[in-house]
Amino acid sequence: MIPPDPRLAAAPGGVLPTPPNRTPPKPKPNVLGIVGLVLGLAAIAAAIAAAIAAAIAADYGFVAWPLAGVGLVLAIVGTVQATRGKAGGRGIAVTAVIVTVIAALLSATMVLFPSVFGTSSAGDLHIPPTPGDEHNVDFVVTSAGGATVRYGTLNDQRTESAPASTDQWHGHGSFSGGTPILSLTADTANASVVNQISCTILVDGKTVADSSGSTIALCTANVG
Repeated sequence: MIPPDPRLAAAPGGVLPTPPNRTPPKPKPNVLGIVGLVLGLAAIAAAIAAAIAAAIAADYGFVAWPLAGVGLVLAIVGTVQATRGKAGGRGIAVTAVIVTVIAALLSATMVLFPSVFGTSSAGDLHIPPTPGDEHNVDFVVTSAGGATVRYGTLNDQRTESAPASTDQWHGHGSFSGGTPILSLTADTANASVVNQISCTILVDGKTVADSSGSTIALCTANVG
């Protein structure tokens, strides 16, 4: 026989009181997710602002990169915390991840393909030269055995062939404002033949870069 519960004898009317309802504790706010979302939105705003203000995009468009990077890290950590039950706001954290990834893609596109956003207009190199531009660029290659020439900027180049000749090959361009990174590469058309190659970049008649080699010559210059 099971002995009676001694608590029944002490309770009024022999009935145990009903325990009070306990509300489960609210999860902590997902601070990292919120901060990551804010940084992601700020990165997108910086990228769009740089695209709109193309004339000065090169001066502050880079701000979007660290904002997107830091925001993405915080958003991922916030999502992990929410998944493990250490913080609430999982939806905010996941949204922050999506927003910061979009911000990073926008920033990368703006750097690799500036024409998509119009951010290259200020420091754009025009080939052939555009009348009225402030600066003229002359790309010069000498290659007695001929060479394949690539010239322009780091993210926008033309490819031509320099015929085998002791005469100089010339490529021309122009730009106004900005800080374009000029690039000129010449490599031999026949790798089995030793071919002395030289390259020179001139801006407004002044040499800003020159190089030479037996099979390849590479010239780069950050001007503006």
